[in-house]
Amino acid sequence: MIRCLQHAVHRTFSLTRNTLSSRSFSQLIGRRNWRGCTCVCPHLLHHNRQVQRSHTKESVGVAIEAPSGNSPSLKSLYESVTQTLTADQNETISETSDISLRYITVHSLYDFYEECPFGILFDVCYIDSHPDGVVGKGIKTVVFLPGSPGSHLDVLPLMKPLARAGYRVIAVNFPGFGKTNPFVKAHEFIFRGATDERSDFVLRFLQELSIDKVDMLVAQGSGCYPALDLAASHTWIKSLGLVCPGGHRVFRGISPYKGVQRVARMYDNKLLRFFLLLRVMIDKYIFRRIGTRNVPLLHIIKSTVEAANYQFENMETNIFALSSRGIPVTFVYSGQDSVVETDISEELAQKMNLEPAEFAKMDKNDNFIFPDKKKSVKGLYIEQGKHNPIKTQRHCDVIALMLLDELKRTTRSQS
Repeated sequence: MIRCLQHAVHRTFSLTRNTLSSRSFSQLIGRRNWRGCTCVCPHLLHHNRQVQRSHTKESVGVAIEAPSGNSPSLKSLYESVTQTLTADQNETISETSDISLRYITVHSLYDFYEECPFGILFDVCYIDSHPDGVVGKGIKTVVFLPGSPGSHLDVLPLMKPLARAGYRVIAVNFPGFGKTNPFVKAHEFIFRGATDERSDFVLRFLQELSIDKVDMLVAQGSGCYPALDLAASHTWIKSLGLVCPGGHRVFRGISPYKGVQRVARMYDNKLLRFFLLLRVMIDKYIFRRIGTRNVPLLHIIKSTVEAANYQFENMETNIFALSSRGIPVTFVYSGQDSVVETDISEELAQKMNLEPAEFAKMDKNDNFIFPDKKKSVKGLYIEQGKHNPIKTQRHCDVIALMLLDELKRTTRSQS
């Protein structure tokens, strides 16, 4: 049985990266910023949040086992999915078995903004099954990027079976979500969540952890945009997993797109920001807009501003680069996705050179239908799946098995 452990909150210090000098930090926080707003004095930092978080506890737990040398096929794994993903109650949990909620300081986005040329200093919240780089010999690394609005909790069920199989699993929360925020309050309104911003943020985060190779980069929802951008430009990312990715063109979740762009413009204007908040409150509490019930107001606004900056114009280039590299891709999409249309997901899969014959299917009765035996399974269509099928345990189990299968194939091809 997968054990739930009360984790401790840790602070990770990078020993390999140069720390920000006192002069640079004073330049970073001592400027007038963002259209004349005074940026920071030390008392404007997020001290209250840092004190409160040390008393926060969440149930995050996993048991880790060494990967088996003779692993069964995906089909046989699925047939015994319950046994495969269930550990014995008396199993031994290793010292690195608990997935801890951790924090690290990341300095990112140099020269991205005229208002903030020295970049933004982030207090990054993430989870790691092997913190501080304590890993075994030859252990593989899998990095997860959650969608927006969302956090590490959205991908945690998918991380557990991969950690049990012996992989190092890491999930990072993007700025504005999951307790990741700039140290300087004024910088919250500078970071817009554009694809290139989030890509640079993830890149700097991995550098702080001294990770120079990612065996699989797994993204859910809007996390696919920085994942595609990074995988297209960095050869140290060896494979890609996309779970219900956002579309390569405007999809129903952000339609009408002009309205999304209008929200972003209101967010940029300090005077209109109050009216934007009022509008979102009316949509959520009076009109009871679908999908916003348990989402904080600020998260709704930030995810909408992020959608206005998906940079669709770069998608074709990134997809072409991925196809040219021949990077292995595991693609999962759902038939009942309320955010992205099925035909848009299928178009994206075809652009990534994934053939329909390479997709397995879970029908409405959760029967698993394999494609032609001559084809390896590279994708999964879940007929009754939602936008985040990871939240459904049986769907999550099958997705985990597919990712494990791809990781083993990638390892064999590299050896």
